[in-house]
Amino acid sequence: MKRFSALATALVLTTPLLTTSLLAIPVHAQTTTALDAEMAGILGPASAPRLEGIAAIRLHDGREIYHYYGGFRHRKGEKTWPVRADTLFRVASVSKVVTTIGLMELVEQGKVDLDRDVSDYLGFRLRNPSFPDRPILVRMLLDHTSSLRDADGYSFPPGTTLESVLGAGAPVGKSGDHFAHEANRAPGTWFEYCNLGYGIVGTIIERVSGERFDRYMRAHVLRPLKIEGGYNVFALPHPDRLSTLYQRTPQGWSLEYDDWPPEGWTEDALKDDRIGSNATMFSPQGGLRISMPDLAKIARLMIGRGAVDGVRLLKPETVIMMEKPQWTYDGHNGVTGENSAGPFDAYGMTIATLTGWKDASGRGDTPFPGYHGGLRGHLGDAYSLHSGLWYDPAKGDAYVFASTGYPPYGAPDEKGLYSYFTRSEERIFTALSHAGGAADASAPDAGTPDAGAGGR
Repeated sequence: MKRFSALATALVLTTPLLTTSLLAIPVHAQTTTALDAEMAGILGPASAPRLEGIAAIRLHDGREIYHYYGGFRHRKGEKTWPVRADTLFRVASVSKVVTTIGLMELVEQGKVDLDRDVSDYLGFRLRNPSFPDRPILVRMLLDHTSSLRDADGYSFPPGTTLESVLGAGAPVGKSGDHFAHEANRAPGTWFEYCNLGYGIVGTIIERVSGERFDRYMRAHVLRPLKIEGGYNVFALPHPDRLSTLYQRTPQGWSLEYDDWPPEGWTEDALKDDRIGSNATMFSPQGGLRISMPDLAKIARLMIGRGAVDGVRLLKPETVIMMEKPQWTYDGHNGVTGENSAGPFDAYGMTIATLTGWKDASGRGDTPFPGYHGGLRGHLGDAYSLHSGLWYDPAKGDAYVFASTGYPPYGAPDEKGLYSYFTRSEERIFTALSHAGGAADASAPDAGTPDAGAGGR
């Protein structure tokens, strides 16, 4: 497939480094009436909202220039609790970025080798039975070329081991077959998004560090950055700040996830769990609960090439390595947006690059009209929530948001007009781009019935 001229610009990997002192400056720009009206229009009227809630932040030059918090985070009967700056969202696959930061700390310490067989870390032989002589490398888990598949499940409860699910001779159970078998899909050759790979990453973190995954991430990533939140809902210091995730249906708001008080397995269920046998229960791929200001701090960490507010977690070269595309779509080497798999056309070790490419139908990975490339990061999509962590290290720009209360998956009113994002995501991106002026959005959301700031 013919590629595009914007790709060369979008994949530039050596960018000017913003200084830690610049990133440490707290800036809280006043929101504008026009931008607030635009965001409120996306949320919808209080009497009949289209979405449950929106929390969004725009950075420029590494500093916050706009934020918006609207809608509700929890409801009980007719009473609702509003979305606030400290609201914790289960940010779905954006969690993968933070999980990878934790893994990369171990890589820098020489405890994990990205080019080593994952079997060496797991304590059992992990092989795709269709390609028994092809080792699955750690980096393949991060760039989705491992040949692993999610099947019907990728999170297993306490008491289950990964070896019992993926080891030699493991039966194909109710969750399905977790391996690809097509001849052209051997490990390292084919991109297909796989959440299970990050459950394996979390388990490797446990095996190498000797710490339970949620505790390791809190001690070595979140706490050093003074971030509240975590991967274990039962260990949150302020669970009342959770955004309960609801789905918008014709009958009203239907509970999806993170109700309060939480239900499911508890800390008691973990007392006999063997560390390093199964970290999928903490959802390393999607289970991080975090506020938008704290997620913006992760964006600033990436913009700062591994350092933020005087704290360094990673070396600059490690961040650049995470961003460097390991896979680029050529029309026949993976499942991407053309096949309803999201805006992934260039993917590194967890970090995707939004190239601005469009397919034959005119849709692609363009986040807003007038986009000129440069954004890297990840999206989240689960339980009627969509989230985004997208940053440009050259400009210090970032678009960070969580939006909740979407209609059932595939609803026609939520399909993007010009991209693989949902329509609401397109509108959020566009509104946030207006905070940066003409340099970021050369045209409004033109050609649509609801175009223009304040006209939503």
